[in-house]
Amino acid sequence: MTNKQFTIRFIYISLLLLVLIGLFNRIIDPFWYYRDIEIAGINATKLAYQNYERQIKPALLMRDQPEAIILGSSYAEIGFDPNNKFFTNDGHLKGMNLALARVSDDEVQCNFEFAVAHAHIKRAVIGFHPAGMAEADCKKFAKLGQINEIEFLLSMSSLRDSINTIKKQKNAKPTHTRDGQYFFMRDNPGVNIRFGEDFERYKKKNPNCVKASDRPFDYVPANTVDLSGLRKMIRIAKEHNIELVLFAYPRHAYSLELDNQCGDQNTNWRAMKQIANLIEAEAKPDQVRAWQFYSYNELTTEPIGTSAKYWQDSRHFNFEMGNMMLADMFGENANGPKLGRPITTNSIEADFRDFLRGRTEYLQHHPEFHAEIQKLQHICSDPTSKCQPF
Repeated sequence: MTNKQFTIRFIYISLLLLVLIGLFNRIIDPFWYYRDIEIAGINATKLAYQNYERQIKPALLMRDQPEAIILGSSYAEIGFDPNNKFFTNDGHLKGMNLALARVSDDEVQCNFEFAVAHAHIKRAVIGFHPAGMAEADCKKFAKLGQINEIEFLLSMSSLRDSINTIKKQKNAKPTHTRDGQYFFMRDNPGVNIRFGEDFERYKKKNPNCVKASDRPFDYVPANTVDLSGLRKMIRIAKEHNIELVLFAYPRHAYSLELDNQCGDQNTNWRAMKQIANLIEAEAKPDQVRAWQFYSYNELTTEPIGTSAKYWQDSRHFNFEMGNMMLADMFGENANGPKLGRPITTNSIEADFRDFLRGRTEYLQHHPEFHAEIQKLQHICSDPTSKCQPF
């Protein structure tokens, strides 16, 4: 064989291998981007998707053109079913969960702007922490929605993910639904341990917690936070005639108690009043509104053992709770909302007093509360607890 023949054969074989690798990755579709070939036991469960959701979700939004989107952190990604009948107006709106794990406020804002620019959004639900939300520079997210299909089809990392997808199908559980909802640790035992891990992190962040006052919070300029990013989202919603519904992430009563002990409770309620002021100054209530779900009820006070129905840890709530929240936000319950309350400047102080009253009444009827929370706070001190290192 001459050198020329060898070179030609080498090129042909290399090209053939690339074609076969591309075809293999295209069929297995490990990142759940193409979504047209799914074979049980071969590629139906997409384990690599959760590592690429930041690239995939914006691209799917452009392709699928949802009309109702959910944005926020993993709390919203886990807790909300985008096909919920209240959220989608009984299926009249096409829903998508565009929330992301470990998301920043900047990403939330820029994903919202991206969604509005690339789909005909009619409704957006956005989760927030009662804190500042400064305006983001979305130039750093300029590649949102851009997929490098050559890399997806021909890279060795894609090939490895395709092989792993096949190898792990037998025991694999889905990480997400097709519409973007995240399962996270759903149905996994050890909810009490995850509560303990949360509280361990909380203690390390605030090692000198002192019980906060139950006095009504004050609202003075010194306490204000930067909400310029939220103001921009409200203005975008108005310009594009989008129904924008904001909600403060709910918390288990144990987590609310740590807020009380560490002085964060009043800070959260002050921020919610400032958010209410901003919304009322910028938009009509039928277009932009906000909700809070801070209360003592059968969901937020659910007993925590190795398993729980409504909670995966002290902040991640399951969609069973999310369904009730969406019913409050979008349903027409003749008796009013069951779990949450709209955040308005006229009612926020009264809602705070009701919240404190609810806490007092709950503690009176549950004297075991503080013993139970202390047990969870110290669970990671037990060397057999299987807590994850921090």
